[in-house]
Amino acid sequence: MSTPRTLPADVHPETLSRLPPLKREELNEQQQKSYDALTAPRQGSLNLAGIKGPGGVNLRMPKLAKSMGDVNRVMRSELGLDPKLVEVAILATAREMKSQFEWAMHEPVALEKGVSAQTVDMIRHGRPLVNVPENEAALIELAREAVGLKKVNPETYKKALALFGEETLLHYSLLISSYAQTAILLCIVGQELHDHQSAGLPE
Repeated sequence: MSTPRTLPADVHPETLSRLPPLKREELNEQQQKSYDALTAPRQGSLNLAGIKGPGGVNLRMPKLAKSMGDVNRVMRSELGLDPKLVEVAILATAREMKSQFEWAMHEPVALEKGVSAQTVDMIRHGRPLVNVPENEAALIELAREAVGLKKVNPETYKKALALFGEETLLHYSLLISSYAQTAILLCIVGQELHDHQSAGLPE
């Protein structure tokens, strides 16, 4: 028999964050549409957090929610970025931001998209990148330096530029920036993992 979960005192069990529950009837029409989409049953989407995650946070910012959602959708599905590399960049960013929530949401997706378990573990523990495909390694190093060290080595940039070209490199850079931003937002609102998840990053 599992032990009942103990949440921090300032976290609401309905939202798993510091934000109080939303009442659908108090939302405007556009927010209600978003609310319904976020609370609809999930079918095969491993990384959708529903109302208990970034979508639920963005819903409270109606002047920004649509734009933020559009940017995320375009980055992940309309720029022609490699889905496997997208997940590599997200995991590397989550690790540098120490975002347990982002990591838990995206580790299973990365594995599903073909990222090797060995590479995932190297990212998880910040280990040297051994036998990692060159394009994956380039993005991991870029996130480690840009997010973790706050300074990108000229050689790291040069290597990534040669692999991806300027526009695609900037697209991956924006992806890294976006998930770092989301990690900060989740940190501020104290977003907890869902009940079925466990911490995947070392404390």
